[in-house]
Amino acid sequence: MQNVLILSAGVTTTWHLAQVARRYFGGDIRLHLCDINPRELVAAATMADCYHRVPFLTDPGYEDAICRILQEHHMDVIVPLIDQDLFTWACDAPRLMELGVRSTAPRRGTVKLLSDKQAMARFLTDHDLPTPPLVPPEAVEPGRAYVIKKKVGCGSHDMRVATGGEEFSLSGDEILQEKCDGDGVEITAEIFNAQGKLRVYCRERVMTKAGVCTKMVPRHEPEIETYIARLVQLLPCPTAFCAQFMRHRGQWNMIDCNLRMGAGTALASAAGFQLTRAFWADLCDRPVPDKWLQPDPAVKAVLRVYQEVVIR
Repeated sequence: MQNVLILSAGVTTTWHLAQVARRYFGGDIRLHLCDINPRELVAAATMADCYHRVPFLTDPGYEDAICRILQEHHMDVIVPLIDQDLFTWACDAPRLMELGVRSTAPRRGTVKLLSDKQAMARFLTDHDLPTPPLVPPEAVEPGRAYVIKKKVGCGSHDMRVATGGEEFSLSGDEILQEKCDGDGVEITAEIFNAQGKLRVYCRERVMTKAGVCTKMVPRHEPEIETYIARLVQLLPCPTAFCAQFMRHRGQWNMIDCNLRMGAGTALASAAGFQLTRAFWADLCDRPVPDKWLQPDPAVKAVLRVYQEVVIR
């Protein structure tokens, strides 16, 4: 039995993670969840063996609070689910190594290169992997569209579009990139990268709400699969993660990389690409059969609807 702590349990991703853990690995995992909210405001807490309320991650006592939980409850594994936690709780983070706790996040070096969008763009460009070019404000072209986004951010939150020749400003934590000139289609690649397997499932984000995909259609994109194969050769990447792509200058360009599963991963699981089940199996040192990662070819679309959860 492994004691597993999921951080930021109030995010949508946790609901599917907890569901799959309970359905398939109830005898292998004792599930602990933590969040800044009280238990009655975290839906996934209904499936937890134990719930912990913790300070905001910007609170000076946040790291110590997490470490106390890890020690007092003899945690074996920690699962970070938001970008801001990936560096703090990377698999080679000194405090985790001292405690003997395994993290599902990658090494800090990978987090530095792919969670910071400025560092990611430079790394990908240096290795001839297509990504929208970074542009200094003084080099913008009149009439060309650009995207302003946070260096470290979640999805499309706080993103805005600027046009060369018009007035705009950048804060110190923002970057300016060329806006993709393709058809506007955005693809998410869901990736399993363990046990000698690399499997990639592509889905088109047909509709999103608050940055989360709510309607998707499956896509077969060999160019993206080849891209991911090259990326994991260049960097040690985690067991399960996802990346976003849009077409620019005639190629698929990576616009974001989440070194963890996202809320939309549940859509891929529903289509037969059981990434979350494979993630838990690998964590429990169980083999991952190929059939878990073979999507149902009859699926035309997956739609997300809401579910009411009563907390008592």
